[in-house]
Amino acid sequence: MSQPTHAGAFAATALVVASMVGVGVFTSLGFQLFDLNSGPQILFLWALGGLIALCGAFCYAEVAAMLPRSGGEYHFLRSIYHPSLGFMAGMLSAFAGFSAPTAITALAFGEYLHKAIGGIPVQHAAAGVILLGTAAHAVSTKTSARVQVAATGLKLLLILIFIGAAWTMEGKGDIRWTPDFKIDSLAVLTPGFAVALLYVTYSYTGWNAAVYGLEEWNDPQKTVRRALLWGTVLVAVLYVGLNASFLHSAPVADLKGQEAVGHIAATSLFGGEAARMVSGLFALGLFASASALLWAGPRVLGAMGRNMRSLSFFAPRKDVPHLALLFQMIVALVLVYAAGLRDLMEATQIGLTLSTSLVVAGSMVMRIRAPELPRPVKIPFYPLPPLIFLTMAGFVIVYSAIQNPKTTLAGAGVAIFFAVVWFPLKLFRR
Repeated sequence: MSQPTHAGAFAATALVVASMVGVGVFTSLGFQLFDLNSGPQILFLWALGGLIALCGAFCYAEVAAMLPRSGGEYHFLRSIYHPSLGFMAGMLSAFAGFSAPTAITALAFGEYLHKAIGGIPVQHAAAGVILLGTAAHAVSTKTSARVQVAATGLKLLLILIFIGAAWTMEGKGDIRWTPDFKIDSLAVLTPGFAVALLYVTYSYTGWNAAVYGLEEWNDPQKTVRRALLWGTVLVAVLYVGLNASFLHSAPVADLKGQEAVGHIAATSLFGGEAARMVSGLFALGLFASASALLWAGPRVLGAMGRNMRSLSFFAPRKDVPHLALLFQMIVALVLVYAAGLRDLMEATQIGLTLSTSLVVAGSMVMRIRAPELPRPVKIPFYPLPPLIFLTMAGFVIVYSAIQNPKTTLAGAGVAIFFAVVWFPLKLFRR
């Protein structure tokens, strides 16, 4: 059943931007400072992460134009390779790609809100933002688009105001800004840089958000291409600017090892009382991220419900997959109050990286298998973008296996389990 198209490139770009600008950029700088000790090293790290995400966006834009249906990796992998791989990607997206990140983003919202308004329990605030976002996206696609555009616009405005204020005031940052080619280039080759790149790659997760509800966009082929490319470029610029502002605002000793780097930078720049207000504004910005996850995530289960009789109850009756949205809300609420959420994310991140890499590789497979297929959107500088992305994805998986073999094996095991489960479900459908 085709879904009505109510949203255009502006809303799709807002979805991509809000999906990316979330927890990672507000929490990872403090841990990067353990191994990286200059501004050029940090900014190169974030710019490199943007380049990797942009390479993936180029590949996804071509695949989405050839296979223009909702569902993201679920639809792409089942069409390019085999339905079992599509089912694997769909289930990983439903749990690890959207439900768990919704919980983590909501908890970050709760942390910043708690710093702004003392006495509000973090978990209760997180649950509240999940319920609010679910209610907003349960109305219609048009309502979802309006909520997302407004929330993302507010988030971008707040970030730009913070960046502007940071560089118009005298900051207390003491990191080295003068480039030293020898020292900085050697730092890029260290294991510490590799670890930092893993966190940056996670911070850019969400650059592919527009493909999950692909059929809901006006002129979906052009809309998805614009949203993926412009959204990724915009976020890369914001990430570099925001991290530079954090480093300019506060001393390295205050930021190192800390999670709420935004609050620390604001305290150093504006003082304690003003920082509480800034933390409250950052919390509002994180609502846009939780909202984006609640908009895009249910579209995966909705697409699976249209194709699989055993999951048909997830198929949307109108333009909103209400049961899939309810499912994501319930799982996210459970995870908010559960322990070991970070372990869960680390275990499932491998499967998500594998799914994304298979789609990128699929852009090359389709060029060989079906060269005659119309390609309204083409990858520029082919084959460099898919090769760059796959090289970095392989590095992430191999390095994770070396550093955390048990976690990597658990993630791979979850992915294999979902792929194998498809076969008995196929018998059940018969």
